[in-house]
Amino acid sequence: MPTKNQYYLGQSSILNSLLFLERFAFYGLQTFTYSYLISESMNLYGDDANELLLTFASALLFARIFGGLIVDFLLGPKVAIIVSSALQIFGILLFMKETLGMFYLGMFVFIVGQCIFSPAILKSIGTVYSDRKQKMDGAMTLSIFAINLGSFLAPRAFRYLELAETFKSGFTTCIICFLIIIGLCFLIKKPQEPADEIRANQEFGSRINEVIFLSILGLFVYWLFETLLNRTMENFNYSGFRSSDNSLFVSMIPALIPMIGYLIFGIVWNRFKFSPLLKISIGFGAATISILAAIITMSNSQTDDPKFMTAFLCLNFIGEILIVPIFLSLILQYSPKKLMGTYSGAALAMYGFLSMFIGNKIYEAIGDGNYAITTIVAGAGFFFSALTMLIIFLLSRKKDVAHAHLDEF
Repeated sequence: MPTKNQYYLGQSSILNSLLFLERFAFYGLQTFTYSYLISESMNLYGDDANELLLTFASALLFARIFGGLIVDFLLGPKVAIIVSSALQIFGILLFMKETLGMFYLGMFVFIVGQCIFSPAILKSIGTVYSDRKQKMDGAMTLSIFAINLGSFLAPRAFRYLELAETFKSGFTTCIICFLIIIGLCFLIKKPQEPADEIRANQEFGSRINEVIFLSILGLFVYWLFETLLNRTMENFNYSGFRSSDNSLFVSMIPALIPMIGYLIFGIVWNRFKFSPLLKISIGFGAATISILAAIITMSNSQTDDPKFMTAFLCLNFIGEILIVPIFLSLILQYSPKKLMGTYSGAALAMYGFLSMFIGNKIYEAIGDGNYAITTIVAGAGFFFSALTMLIIFLLSRKKDVAHAHLDEF
């Protein structure tokens, strides 16, 4: 079947280009901000710079819940993207003033811009696919591919092309990316309203709220246990992926797996229809198996071997790709248009901030050296989540045919 019948190539390409450019600018900024803070320009101590950037990152994640409200009730998605880019440009200009007071003010302005951007993009995707919700899984997966592509290329491009050879050139490159985003926004078209959306939302109002709540909760639970696993695995030596020990390709495997995987699965979900509940159940199952792979890897002290770590990373990624974009897709599918940004912002805040905060607290309570315990706790969480989703999936198969268009919810 032609691409245009499967995927809104024009509008989706524009939105994915915006995501790519925004992530390219953000991760490009990340490559040299620490060096900028400890340079003679800002003259911060290393620990102070790290603490400042950690606070900055946490505030970015938490503020998205307010960004969703701004998108829905004040600006609308298209204007929100333009305002967001303008604010981030202004924030970068304040960064360049080389005084700590201006940097703090720039952080605040940049955070306000950032918190608006993601909910606005998600609402735009949800609006574009509001009349073809069965294609939302593929669209969301390809959008995350664009995010991964930007985060993969930015640090390498900034270093290879020496875009941050001076701090001014690095900041200027980021500003250019946001200016391009503003220009591309004028190519976004407002899709036609599907005639049956209002009726559908009224008829299944209670069920829609349940789906949205469970999707947000599912994202929180997944990333809570994923945080525990990540904290455990970061304590082991990943030297097997260092370019000095292996080829350039081997050193890029941890970054290539999610980038290529999201592209492949995005195409698959766009071409073939699967139950979202079944995808999520398999995703939690794969995450559970990745725990076993992690335990075997640690017990055999093989974390330096790329083969063992690649197996773990692949299993872990399969869990991620079958959970994160599918839950986000469900939120967009069943959210009323006037609340898409709000629900998206809430999901991103729960997924990005609250789960990481609680996960880190649990990890610290268990103890930094108790790797086996934290890994088993994460595995148990994944296992019971997989079991719960599988039970819901099997029960949903018995529902009346009249509810089939709710994707088995």
